[in-house]
Amino acid sequence: MDLTRFSCFAGTSRGFLLSLGEKPKDIKHVKPEASSEVTALAFNKDQSSIFAGFKNGAIQSYDPLLNEFKDTISNLSGKGSVVGLGFTEKGLLAGKADGTVNIWSEKKNEHFNLSIGNEGTLDCLVLNENRNCFGTGGEKNDLKLWDIETQQCIFKAKSMGHDKLNLPIPTSIRGITFFPEDPHLSCCCTKEGHVLLYDDRKQRRPVVKFLEPKASYTTIACAYRERQCLVGTTKGYMQLLDMKAGKCMKTFTTFTGSVSSIVCDPLEPYVFSASLDRYLRVHHLETKELLHKVYMKINLTTLLIKPVGKGRKRRDC
Repeated sequence: MDLTRFSCFAGTSRGFLLSLGEKPKDIKHVKPEASSEVTALAFNKDQSSIFAGFKNGAIQSYDPLLNEFKDTISNLSGKGSVVGLGFTEKGLLAGKADGTVNIWSEKKNEHFNLSIGNEGTLDCLVLNENRNCFGTGGEKNDLKLWDIETQQCIFKAKSMGHDKLNLPIPTSIRGITFFPEDPHLSCCCTKEGHVLLYDDRKQRRPVVKFLEPKASYTTIACAYRERQCLVGTTKGYMQLLDMKAGKCMKTFTTFTGSVSSIVCDPLEPYVFSASLDRYLRVHHLETKELLHKVYMKINLTTLLIKPVGKGRKRRDC
């Protein structure tokens, strides 16, 4: 597998944005004006530039060709860190930790507030690119889906109920993903070791559940096969899950430290991952082979990957 077939970008805990050059060990870096941890990355509509969100709430645009940060978006509403970015037909979707969602364009900025409760937090916001909505979740804040046009909640997951001791089962959402084959399916992972699949056409409780009692999940991404996803843990391993049956297919254990970000190639069996040991790894999903391992020198927080080749076709592996 040739790593130069992909454009790889990584946000770091020190605010640097790293990218791989023509050679795998040729690491480019650039530091923005906002010296703060990178918490979110997203391409613009034609993938010619990147928006980076930071823990201090700032958002800046980055030019990959020039390897430099350009404009700072200064007229955004809300307080706290940027918890999610996405690009819609109306402009840049940006969520802040206080529950404020901005839809920014060069002409204007709209914003509205989400209801997250007095005790809840907003830790992640993910755009559903196949549908005009986005998902949110956090501590004491179960999965919700919001319509971008009406700015209303269109789905609210029910709580997990109570355990054998009649205590509420907590769900602290750490990541959300959507499946391209069905825009009504959404999947989230929790700090408590749950992976929950929802179908907003059927019911508010999960249609499929997976529990890893010893795990604390940190991130989730959909894989290239139908209803499969990958989840990362704080204990230094990654799992491939089949959410048709709610079972673990494979476990990847080459990490040292928490897995912070996962990105899957949508057409081929390659998965990119970052962990707190500062390595960018590329695995083959079917064979579990570690194809590449690049030391990036700084703690990685989030990844953004773009295939370079045109006219790619899905491979059956």
